[in-house]
Amino acid sequence: MAAPTSDGLDGLGARLSLAILHLAISQSEFARQVGASPGFISDVVRGVKRPGAEFLFGIKQTFGISTDWLLSGDGTMLGGAGINLDLLRAIRLQVAVARAAVVDDNPTAKALLLLIRDGRLEEATADPTLGAFLDQLCASGDDFELVTELYNGHLWTTDPAAQQRNLLAAAVAHFEARKPIDKIASLAKASGATIQINIGTNQRNAGRDHHGR
Repeated sequence: MAAPTSDGLDGLGARLSLAILHLAISQSEFARQVGASPGFISDVVRGVKRPGAEFLFGIKQTFGISTDWLLSGDGTMLGGAGINLDLLRAIRLQVAVARAAVVDDNPTAKALLLLIRDGRLEEATADPTLGAFLDQLCASGDDFELVTELYNGHLWTTDPAAQQRNLLAAAVAHFEARKPIDKIASLAKASGATIQINIGTNQRNAGRDHHGR
């Protein structure tokens, strides 16, 4: 068993984990498709083992994931080094909205989450409250790493609508996962309803009175 290295491979496990997350499959299914054991995948993700060239080539052939990105973080998940500024700005905005909605429990941000999820963000420009909120909103400097990871991880999505939903889901999940469990429980108990913000395509329950179409 090889020990974790101190070179550029230090982040390989984290990047592999991110790739599996964005492929929306389990580690076991990922292992099956690339012809490896689940235990080996787990060891690579944890930095316990170093993958060989055949393994990396298999990931490239099966999922189109860039070997350079896996090994060093250079470029993006599917290769290429060009920066899409419009996408980067959109991600910064989504991260800021997600933080305000989940961490600050801001009702305006929660309304914006629904508009972004449904591809109706342009409606915010017609609402003075939402427009003013957007004008003053910007991502926290502490979220730069999250913005970068989301940018690199979602360039592979070719469908713009799916890309926006996936980005928003990842941003919300990031902040939800960091909320104290007792705080979530107390908020749910106080409201008598689930506090979780659902942003899947089949559910639209940002509040008790919001019904699916």
